[in-house]
Amino acid sequence: MGAVYLAEHPGIGRRVAIKVLKSELDHDPQLLTRFLNEARAANAIRHPNIIEVLDSGTTERGASYLVMELLEGESLSGRIKRLSRLDERSAIEIAMQTASGLGAAHAKGIIHRDLKPDNLFVIPEESDAARERVKILDFGIAKLHLMAGDSLKTRTGTLMGTPVYMSPEQCLGTKEVDHRSDIYSLGIIIYEMLAGQPPFVSEGFGELLSMHLHEKPGSLRAFAPQVTAEVEFAVMRMLAKKPDERYQSMADVRAALAAAAGLPHTLVPEHKLGSTDQFGVRATLAAHATESKPRTLSPTTLTPGGLTTSAIPEVTVKVRKKPWAAVGIASGLIAVLAAILLHKGPPPAPVPSTTTTRPVPPPESQTVAPPKAPVVVRMRLDSTPPGARVVRVSDDVVLGTTPETIELVPSNEPLALRFEKEGFVAAVRAASLAENSTLFVVLQPTPEKTAPTPKKHTPGKAHGSADPSEPAKL
Repeated sequence: MGAVYLAEHPGIGRRVAIKVLKSELDHDPQLLTRFLNEARAANAIRHPNIIEVLDSGTTERGASYLVMELLEGESLSGRIKRLSRLDERSAIEIAMQTASGLGAAHAKGIIHRDLKPDNLFVIPEESDAARERVKILDFGIAKLHLMAGDSLKTRTGTLMGTPVYMSPEQCLGTKEVDHRSDIYSLGIIIYEMLAGQPPFVSEGFGELLSMHLHEKPGSLRAFAPQVTAEVEFAVMRMLAKKPDERYQSMADVRAALAAAAGLPHTLVPEHKLGSTDQFGVRATLAAHATESKPRTLSPTTLTPGGLTTSAIPEVTVKVRKKPWAAVGIASGLIAVLAAILLHKGPPPAPVPSTTTTRPVPPPESQTVAPPKAPVVVRMRLDSTPPGARVVRVSDDVVLGTTPETIELVPSNEPLALRFEKEGFVAAVRAASLAENSTLFVVLQPTPEKTAPTPKKHTPGKAHGSADPSEPAKL
């Protein structure tokens, strides 16, 4: 679609990359829209794993261009070609970063639809040279669902994407291709990183589309024996023909890959809901903190049923120190004044100095503490294969069936959970209740029981035909 030039800002000296659309394509409104979609998509996402687009415009000759950050590293396709295949840990880390960026795009209603190793660029991490960062490029054919007027209209029968990495629904030319198409394409890339080749290879375009639609991918471990069975299970689920049988979000993909490869993983919400986080915990904690702040006494009292008006008269009392002593003194003064008004005679005898005036306790309605807002943690439970029962080990209570999201009371003690499914070996895992998390388990098939091999029986000799040299046997 275009050419990329190395450029330098004359004022500040910053080096950038400028992508210029080919002049023969610049007059096609559809291709121009696809080209400019990259700028709009990257600007809408703003994620560290998405390439940053700094500017866009038109040259004096009418050519459209994008100004992007300059990436100094290598494309994933170049790395696969150079190394033939990647080790499991490196491949999974690249896949998890890619899933993180795509998850942010999906939260904005943006589907990449052309995910492939050429569009993934690996660069050194600025803060740590020993680490690497993945940048996702070329949202040129992305479909933006949430931006009015930006929906991409494609010609009838036009296939969008690169055939080797296209999902079955893309191969069919399905009108509605959702975010799960990117999950399939990422599964193809992971397969290629580990095996050194994609699962479907053909020189014929039609045959390649037929493979995506009908053929089951070959065993990943047949090409890469070093890959664990857990990682193979996760990749194969991403490559399911039906979108409903794949993982349903990039957050699920990250959690599954981390669990399969034994990598640490913290659940990071892919989008925010208003001023709260994905689970509303931040708002709950803020409300709880607000309730614990000192409040001014008023005629209204907070009760479990809501706000009610009490019978306490509106009296403003400034409390400095020793509030109970102040209440006691006020009570004593009120008692003396009442006695003088009711008994218009001589004042009562002075109270002996040995008498102690006890403070009058405040009305019961003032001492009712407001109910604390409940704080919960959410746990996403998933398994390969799905449909496993999740049982709490302590009391054998069934909490749900995978995939499932449950709410639990926070605790510093881990919770033991058992995953059960017919035909598979039950697995017990310890779940942290300190924060929102995802627990993913790969269940192993129950080994088939082999029938014991019958012992060879040597028929005895007929009675009376024993060898006379051998002792008689009873």
